[in-house]
Amino acid sequence: MICPHCSKNLIQRERTERRCSFCRKEFALDPKLDGIGLHDVRIRKVTEKLSDQGRLAVTGGQLAYALQHRGRPPQRFRGDKNKATGLLVPGLIGLIASLALIDAGFGPLLLLFALLLIGLSIRQFVLVGVPAPDISVHSRWTEEEFRTTVLDRWRATYGALPRGLVDGALVPPGPPPAAPALALLCPDRTITAFLRANGYAERHRALLVHDLREVPAGLPLVVLHDASPQGHLLAADARAARPGLRVLDAGLSVRTVLVDQTKYTLLRDLHRPEELHVRLQRAVPGLTGSQLAWFAEGWWTPLAALAPKRLLAVADRAAERITAPPAAGAPAAARTGPVRSPAAGRPENPLETRRRALAVGFMSWPEPEADGTPGGGARPDGPDLRKGPA
Repeated sequence: MICPHCSKNLIQRERTERRCSFCRKEFALDPKLDGIGLHDVRIRKVTEKLSDQGRLAVTGGQLAYALQHRGRPPQRFRGDKNKATGLLVPGLIGLIASLALIDAGFGPLLLLFALLLIGLSIRQFVLVGVPAPDISVHSRWTEEEFRTTVLDRWRATYGALPRGLVDGALVPPGPPPAAPALALLCPDRTITAFLRANGYAERHRALLVHDLREVPAGLPLVVLHDASPQGHLLAADARAARPGLRVLDAGLSVRTVLVDQTKYTLLRDLHRPEELHVRLQRAVPGLTGSQLAWFAEGWWTPLAALAPKRLLAVADRAAERITAPPAAGAPAAARTGPVRSPAAGRPENPLETRRRALAVGFMSWPEPEADGTPGGGARPDGPDLRKGPA
């Protein structure tokens, strides 16, 4: 790893007890002890990117998702060629040695051990390419684990979190707006802490709530949710519970994620009750077969894994849309039937319509004059409408 203080590239023995052996300064994280990829330089770089160089305040939960694998995890298989080779080589060596020492007391025992290694090696070779059983995919850390592993240790080492990073559990809720213009419903407290830390509630006079029962009557409602069955059902329940009131679903939809799954953090839950999927099909009829199949496989995407700048922009646009005055009535549908003459205000017959079109050159076909210059006569194979009907 790179020392965050002197930028030396440190091997394991040069960074014992989380201290650089060159500059003798302490650092917070060691990839060997705290998890692959976790070290101070990477945490600083990822935080700078998430917070837009410190312009935004991002939460520890958002940082944890940013360190998560994007897209579907690599396919796992039952067999592994490297393991097979690693078992086969000592197995063959043991087999040869046991045959040479077959008369010795431990020769038969060595032969059995060698045959066992060879058998396990063959099994690994046979199972190469055979998919492993489906497993659930969860975040690398729980919220509490990440706080203990990263945030608390960083504060203990440096005295404060990196610029732009806040502990979501310590963001004060703040007083509710005196005259709220809208309510924003989001069950994820990481998201509401992020919005509060960036002044969303004050900027839009928004009341941030975590449960549909907390939404006051009469307020327009914005719903933010994960791309999950529970998220889509939350938006459907909000609409059903507030008939006649404005409800805007601004959450992450499965349709957006399926456009390119490699750009999103995908988690998997194989233990959803079947009743949840049945209710999803009934309450959200707009979902396609592929979207329902994706949910049925257990996949979902957390809203907190979105880029913070994009997430804040989505929430801002949703607040502006739902508090904007109703748009003027849509223009009247095109009339059917006869067109009225602009001069007389009476129904115009088709011949008059065609004459007026020719007067402004609409759909006319220029013809050459005698001297070869373009003219304005009608096509020779069509009637001359200026003379009236034949």
